[in-house]
Amino acid sequence: MADCRDFSLVLGCALALFAGCGDDGGGSASAGGSTSATSASASATEPTGGSSSSGGGGSTSTGGSATGGDATSTGAPTTTEPASGGGIKLDVAAPDQGGGSCATKCGNTDWSYVWIANSGEHTISKIDTRTMAEEGRYITRADQQGNPSRTSVSIDAKAVAVANRAGGITKIWARPEYCTDKNGNGMIDTSSGKDNVLPWDQDECVAWFTAFPDATTQRPIAWTSGTYNTRTCEYDDQKIWTAAANGTKGAVWPCDGSPGIFVYRLNGDTGAVEDTIPMPDVTCGGTFGPYGAAVDSNNDLWMYIWSAYTIVHVDYDTLEYETMQGGSYGITVDTKGRVWVDSGQRYDPMTMQWASQIGNQPGNGGSGVAQDLKGRIWKATNGGVGWVDAETMIVGDTVPLPNPGLARGVGVDVDGYIWAVILGGSQAFRIHPDTYEIAEYAGLNQPYTYSDMAGGQINNVTCNPQR
Repeated sequence: MADCRDFSLVLGCALALFAGCGDDGGGSASAGGSTSATSASASATEPTGGSSSSGGGGSTSTGGSATGGDATSTGAPTTTEPASGGGIKLDVAAPDQGGGSCATKCGNTDWSYVWIANSGEHTISKIDTRTMAEEGRYITRADQQGNPSRTSVSIDAKAVAVANRAGGITKIWARPEYCTDKNGNGMIDTSSGKDNVLPWDQDECVAWFTAFPDATTQRPIAWTSGTYNTRTCEYDDQKIWTAAANGTKGAVWPCDGSPGIFVYRLNGDTGAVEDTIPMPDVTCGGTFGPYGAAVDSNNDLWMYIWSAYTIVHVDYDTLEYETMQGGSYGITVDTKGRVWVDSGQRYDPMTMQWASQIGNQPGNGGSGVAQDLKGRIWKATNGGVGWVDAETMIVGDTVPLPNPGLARGVGVDVDGYIWAVILGGSQAFRIHPDTYEIAEYAGLNQPYTYSDMAGGQINNVTCNPQR
């Protein structure tokens, strides 16, 4: 049985008495990360669970480093393989209620990838979050002009869904065992790293592409969790939310000429559009329109409309929608169903009230926002990233980054590490939630990503709902 000492998430150790603390015993930074022939593994120490406060004072120490490829690390790591046990766990068994052959498993800890869009070359990179090695790079639209930005990882970590700002949704499998030998040569032909980008119709891990020819901008994307099948030990009926403005082609702004906005729900297996929700009464905002998205524990969609100062909520079951005033660039939903934006503000749907951060932590030009496994809310600030206590709203530490540019992409992986992707450069940073030790990958090409790019958000709200 897995160690329950720090089991502060999901269903509690009381439930674990029935089925064990986890199918894989997967603690924070748990073992099992895959390796790559093109990059070396970065050293890491294991995050630990606990309270919403953290030590470290935000300083970056110097010391150990990784070798080979483009991955480096700062701090004082003690291992080159992520340790298991002891920390927060998202891979947890619950009692088998349906008489099936396996217990419910929240998420996946066998492997962990962060998927970062290289907008400068219209590709997406797959980076192992444990080894810091880029294991694949993929074109996201046939004409290689999709301008990808947002990425969303499924709860089982099997696939990523990519939104192309120029229109179209692409699904890419995370592992060769899920890919299809389309040419019948007895092997899976797929990218092995950043210098091995295959032509669009030759990479067999690109599962499908769904065109949206009317879209003049298509940014938001978010997987739903689906339903766990205790007989097959898999998540069934996973969907993908996305949204677009269908404006006038060639106009100055993507919103120009769009009759409101459009929300779509796709079949995660096939890419087929199963639901279309026109919203003619929801303003597109005059510029970029629908911008970012996240789901709550009910798989409802929450989305921000750029420059319209508007948030849209869509009910998963009824497809009814509502709007509320507020918002600021990035958006996420925490484990209590509260909506956060990157200005350090929190909207509670139960009270329909906004709350603001307490303390000085200025923004840095717009960024993603993410809740870590300790309940803290991370976002970009001057020179780095910082967090706000989700309950008290008090500003916590600021972590300076080696590159002080805008960390537009902010996310959390299933092991609890915080990720920060520098806008328009080449770097992504992985930040230890306890020590603030920083590891770096520097092989990107003009990245522009913020969303649930490593799958931590969908896992956290699904496996640890607080109400």
